[in-house]
Amino acid sequence: MKNLLDGKYALITGGGRGIGKAVALEYARNGANIAITALEENELLAVVEDIKKYGVEGISIPADLTNIKEVERVAEEYYKNFEICNILVNNAGMSYYCSMLDTSLERVVKLFNLNLIAYYAMVKLILPKMIEQEKGNIIITSSVHGNMFFNPNQVAYSSTKAGVSAMGKCLHNELNPFNIQVNVILPGAIHTKLYEDSAERGQIAPEPISPEAIAPIYLFLASDLSVRQYKGRIINQMLLFDLLPKIKQVVNNMDFKIKEITKTMKSKLRKGEYSLLRKNQELIDFLLRY
Repeated sequence: MKNLLDGKYALITGGGRGIGKAVALEYARNGANIAITALEENELLAVVEDIKKYGVEGISIPADLTNIKEVERVAEEYYKNFEICNILVNNAGMSYYCSMLDTSLERVVKLFNLNLIAYYAMVKLILPKMIEQEKGNIIITSSVHGNMFFNPNQVAYSSTKAGVSAMGKCLHNELNPFNIQVNVILPGAIHTKLYEDSAERGQIAPEPISPEAIAPIYLFLASDLSVRQYKGRIINQMLLFDLLPKIKQVVNNMDFKIKEITKTMKSKLRKGEYSLLRKNQELIDFLLRY
């Protein structure tokens, strides 16, 4: 499979580790030039070294994205280095596992600033040049929490994740006339620091998958393969990955046609699973072959 992002430029928040790091390296492997931002400079520099091994440009912009001035500085630094932004991945995030009564307002404000306000601000700052380019791609990392699961002790975190999902849907409707593609991904249990921190605080979650396993979804959505069908979508990674093993059981070789597989699976899947397959045939086809 050829490089899918040759010559494109991407800004990824939370790019020093976890999903952001995995996506940055996946994009670099596919020919994109990458700018990553996060709080820890040492982590960013290590990722940039790996990005450059693929023969593309890589820059790090250390910043505290809970501070709106720092978000503004990131956008300024980005455009000092790269003239255009083809892809914006809003991914940085934090979580507090604590009851509303026991959580200080100061901590909640910080969480909302990073998980929600920084997303809004980054889009607003990057968007004018995307509109000028007459093309752009915005991918937002949300979560199954706040969209599928509404657990106690996660009121603040889940609220922000529900918020960014709504942000993505509204942005799609607002930006559709400008040819700006917007999609939202709902990761399930992913082996990240956020997952480890939540586990230490007592949150019970399924066995996590690696960030590298979810990165191809971000690649597909950033590539031209998704342009026709994937606009304003909320992609539930957890449900998707529950479905994939069932489909693989009937895929015998790489010459399969996804439409034929979809017909075959109609009698083998529950109604909701079959609907998920039908709506995401192109993405599932990509994941099976990648």
